Amino acid sequence: MPLCPYCNREPKEIPEYVELANRLEMSPAEYVRMDEGTYHLQTDLFCCTDCYIKQGLPLNTDLIHAFRRYRAKVLEFERR
Repeated sequence: MPLCPYCNREPKEIPEYVELANRLEMSPAEYVRMDEGTYHLQTDLFCCTDCYIKQGLPLNTDLIHAFRRYRAKVLEFERR
């Protein structure tokens, strides 16, 4: 399930994505995977609009590095 690592919310918990997904008759997760510009397929992470603004509108390359670090930490924690 896609996740915003900054607020730890899934698309179904974010009204913006729920509304847009409903208009297109799809799930919020499908909408994020299809149309969210910050979505990263390999990590299944995205940056929601609120967090994107709070982060200072970072470039996608910067987000990808952050997403990979986030996933590496999660995998390390799960191995313990």
